[in-house]
Amino acid sequence: MSHSFKKSLQKEILHRSSIAAFVTSLLLLILLFGFSYFLQKQQLSKDTRQIVKQVQEMKEANSELLTTMNHKMIPGFLDGKHTEREVFSLFYETKAKLKLSSDLIILSDTGELLFSTNRNHQESILSPYYLKLLIQNPSQEKVTEKIALSSDKQHYTLFIKPLLQNQRVKAYTIAFVNENDFISSFPMINSKYIITDSFGNMFSNNTNQFTRSTLEKLDEKLLHSRTHWYANEPLIVQKEKVGAIFSIYTFQSFFPIPSLLGLASVLTLCIFFLYFWQARRIAHKIATHNAVPIESLVYQLQEIPKQAEKRLSLQTGDEFEFMAEKINNMLYELDQLHQKMLTIEKEKWIFERKMLEAQFNPHFLYNTLETIKITSLMDAALTQDLIQNLTRILRYSITDLEKETTICQDLKIIEDYLIIHKIRFEHFSYDIVCPETVDNQPIPKLFLLPLVENAIKYGMQYRIDLHIDIQITLEEDSLTFLVKDNAGGLTKQERLAILDSLESPHTQHGIVNSYKRLSNFFSDVQLDLGVNRQGETWVKFITKGLTHV
Repeated sequence: MSHSFKKSLQKEILHRSSIAAFVTSLLLLILLFGFSYFLQKQQLSKDTRQIVKQVQEMKEANSELLTTMNHKMIPGFLDGKHTEREVFSLFYETKAKLKLSSDLIILSDTGELLFSTNRNHQESILSPYYLKLLIQNPSQEKVTEKIALSSDKQHYTLFIKPLLQNQRVKAYTIAFVNENDFISSFPMINSKYIITDSFGNMFSNNTNQFTRSTLEKLDEKLLHSRTHWYANEPLIVQKEKVGAIFSIYTFQSFFPIPSLLGLASVLTLCIFFLYFWQARRIAHKIATHNAVPIESLVYQLQEIPKQAEKRLSLQTGDEFEFMAEKINNMLYELDQLHQKMLTIEKEKWIFERKMLEAQFNPHFLYNTLETIKITSLMDAALTQDLIQNLTRILRYSITDLEKETTICQDLKIIEDYLIIHKIRFEHFSYDIVCPETVDNQPIPKLFLLPLVENAIKYGMQYRIDLHIDIQITLEEDSLTFLVKDNAGGLTKQERLAILDSLESPHTQHGIVNSYKRLSNFFSDVQLDLGVNRQGETWVKFITKGLTHV
């Protein structure tokens, strides 16, 4: 049975691997053709957009040229008010402004030539008879576009605009664009193109494919689809319509099919045989071993998170049983390590909390003693009051520092601190606003004191009439602590530096320490600070949820 299972498993793996190899090779072949087609299609679309843009700019520029000449110069020229010199001057000025290479002629309403910027138009390009045919059915107001072939096989695009006077045609202005002039302003493109009118008359092209007869007309029937076989060569074709008459055909030769098929076939066979050879080796190794222990091991590992006892039970008498025993030992060690990590994290949290609570004490004691030193020189009774206030503050701050307090108790001590400074500074003032509904809310002890100390320390540098507001508000489940002064001494750089150091474990800044103490106490704490338009510096803590962590 063991031998039979091994052979059947090996055969099944080889069979499925062969199918996978064939499908993979086929997909690679399709991807190779598709990628090649996509790249060429992208290039073709890019070239087509460039040609369309060039034709559109030619149409707009020549239309503007004719409109300018008809409006400013031609009527006066026909009435004898302007000379040919003036017509030439305006024409070349407008032509240079529009960056055109066009020529201009003026015909009477009967088709007689009245003016030309190039006298060759009359003899060698278009005969008078043909010009008369061109102006038989022009639009009464718009510019008519036509493509013509001269006697010397030069291709031209003509823009014809009638000059109306008293609701009748008085003359015609015609702008000529030569194919060579159009090509000279053309961007470099990789695709082949043909520009024709709706009758197949070609204006410009860079290939003689798909042309017929001596009139050099386009055989549109050959380019009716997106792909075309021309002389055993596949082409990718794109057609765009510009305006009423212009049709733009662009096409590129696809990669040579025989060469591409040969390369793809060789690559496919190589991938297939490599895949098949590797599959035989893998199938032999897998089939050599019994799959049941592996499945049992995987199943038990998946069930471990759901069980109270983190152990595997596998009795096979081989390497899999040894592996299961080693996994059991590892699971036991991981569980012990996890318990140790929890203990360390708890001790770390307690240590960080005590460190944060202790960081502001030297600042507080130094500032208060400095105040007492100054007042002792002025009034002994006043000094006695200050010492009593200091005694209450010190007793409160150093007794059970790690324990929590209430908002009411904390504000009484902070007010004692503010009274000391009010005695010291004649113009100093403060206000404390707190609703009675939050008097018994637990908070970290004296976490607002560093904010008050900073406001006094830095605010007195800007004004002697410093005023501090302490506001505590309750809105739904949000408790807000706001300390504000009228000094406005907080710069934008200092504000950004404080916000950036919120997660730093080494900062000694009072605002950051207060934020961390609140974060260890409440589940969600937000800090905001800045200077408002009235020049007031404010620091605000917003806590979510009234029960601490």
